[in-house]
Amino acid sequence: MARILFWALFATLPISVAADEALVAEDIIVTGGRGPIAADAYGRANSVITADEIERRQLREVPEVLRALPGVAVSRSGAAGGFTQVRIRGSEGNHVLVLIDGVEVSAPQSGEFDLAGLLAADIERVEVLRGPQSAFWGSNATAGVISITTKRGERDSFKAGGTVEAGTNGSSLFYGYLSGGAEDFDVSFSVTARRDGGFDVSDDPGGKNDRDRNVTLNSKFNFDITENLQIGGTARFTDRSSDFDAFNFGATTRAGLVTDANNSLRQRELFGSGYIRLETFSGRMEHKLRLDYTDVTSTNVTAGAVSSDVESDRIKAAFQTLIAIDAPTLEAADHTIALAFEWEREGFRNTDPALVFNTSQLIRQERSLFGIAGEYRGTFFDALDLQIGLRYDLNDDFKNAFTYSVGASYRVESTGTRFHGSVGTGVTNPTFFEQFGFIPATFAGNSALKPEENFSWDIGVEQSFLDDRVVIDVTYFRERLDNEIITVFPAPTFIGTPQNVNGTSKRQGIEVAATVTPIDGLELGLTYTWLNASDANGLVEVRRPRHEGGATVSYAFFGGDAKISATGRMVLGNFDSDFTSAAFGAAKVRLDDYFTLNVAGSYRINENITFIGRIDNLTNAEYFELDGFATRGITGFAGLKFAF
Repeated sequence: MARILFWALFATLPISVAADEALVAEDIIVTGGRGPIAADAYGRANSVITADEIERRQLREVPEVLRALPGVAVSRSGAAGGFTQVRIRGSEGNHVLVLIDGVEVSAPQSGEFDLAGLLAADIERVEVLRGPQSAFWGSNATAGVISITTKRGERDSFKAGGTVEAGTNGSSLFYGYLSGGAEDFDVSFSVTARRDGGFDVSDDPGGKNDRDRNVTLNSKFNFDITENLQIGGTARFTDRSSDFDAFNFGATTRAGLVTDANNSLRQRELFGSGYIRLETFSGRMEHKLRLDYTDVTSTNVTAGAVSSDVESDRIKAAFQTLIAIDAPTLEAADHTIALAFEWEREGFRNTDPALVFNTSQLIRQERSLFGIAGEYRGTFFDALDLQIGLRYDLNDDFKNAFTYSVGASYRVESTGTRFHGSVGTGVTNPTFFEQFGFIPATFAGNSALKPEENFSWDIGVEQSFLDDRVVIDVTYFRERLDNEIITVFPAPTFIGTPQNVNGTSKRQGIEVAATVTPIDGLELGLTYTWLNASDANGLVEVRRPRHEGGATVSYAFFGGDAKISATGRMVLGNFDSDFTSAAFGAAKVRLDDYFTLNVAGSYRINENITFIGRIDNLTNAEYFELDGFATRGITGFAGLKFAF
């Protein structure tokens, strides 16, 4: 308990750690490389979702923000708080790097971040970069990056406000914030508390609802010591508890795969960073020193008794120098070079001696890497933008890795056309579970594993019409994954063992995004993804829909005081592994196609208070994202948003 209180207190101290992003416009990609870049100069495929869109559609969780984005597939095991994976371009979940204010937040033991506990109330923008990004972000950015920027204070002001909301399933949400600053500093603090009444994921007669509780604290601070020297920080603490039902491998019927159970996950997450930024030579050079920290503690309860208690952490230090080549300042330069050095150490351990098979499982395991990265950016003829990134990682436990990325964007101003494309490589190191095992009786590690390697290229065209009232972007991509890691169960012990697969997993697809603004106040957004993903044996990959599309219509009227939106999502051709006794995972089962519809509306009562309401799954569609896991039916929510 003392440790939890310390974490909570730590997260309320904005001056203790820091974030280094600057206030940026919507047409800037913050994580497009070693620094922000204009969207129309960026060659790699991407999507940006701002706080305005999140609020207009009243999205309360980041997984809902990501659904139906081009090239992105989201799967959740049932209710709110259920384990949630995100796959980009047919990848695995641990091939996607998730950053919150620049901090890598994946749990080292699994190599991926469970987005189930990531609430959206305090988020300023979400950037999704598709394709390998390891040249900039190292391991786990094999297929892409999801970068989340939280809200910061506005200088020379003071603001306070929040949201209260209740739902028909016994759910409630509270979000409150304080933010502001003076001429030389800004600070913000927020708290989000949600209780979700849930539903019975097993859909068993008399089964109890699987509920979720989440409390998240977030704080940020930035201070200008001098005109050329800044420091700052961010800290985020989440304490959540989520119920889940039992999954029965080898069930005799499909209905028996998931059954009602007294199971829950208790997870505490602490993410923080601090930075120092210094400009020299009158703004021609910029130097950044940054320190990041991640700590995740997870406790599983099975049938009412604690079954596992583990902790993992990560500390990362990075130094970067950015140099203007052809101009006296970075802002005026058409050509820049960045050089970065990064060191990272990860650790993992079981924490309860009563929950392990032998004492070897209590030994803390650690590993580290040192990376060197560089990037060149150049603009030619006011039309062609080029980005080249290179990185070399020295691993203490695996083969050293070289990765690269090249992106280009070419604008034809007279026709409103922009061509963009990229080529690059990515790498994902084995997870702690895959390397060390930790469960000798059922799962053994493999120290001889090689990192997974991805090669990818894409090419696309963005076309605007009618003074940008219509913008369409179409991208085609191909990827090849080698050394893919899978788990096998060899006789006679049938102990799970990870191994690298011989052969290549192949993926290709088309990503489409369009926005249409026929009149002021009315906006239509359309997205579509076609994906063909197969494993090394040529079989369809699971939990990656062949077709996925989305459409959002938003309209503001009464001078902007009233807003309504409707979002539809279509999923076709989604497969999962068949874990019934007839196949036990060796075969695939096609899940039913489905369509969902959410609607939201708001009305500003006065300058300080706005009424909000929404209905999720308006058509009460019955569908499955994972085989055996029921999903929520129609649910309504209403509340108030206030600001002072």
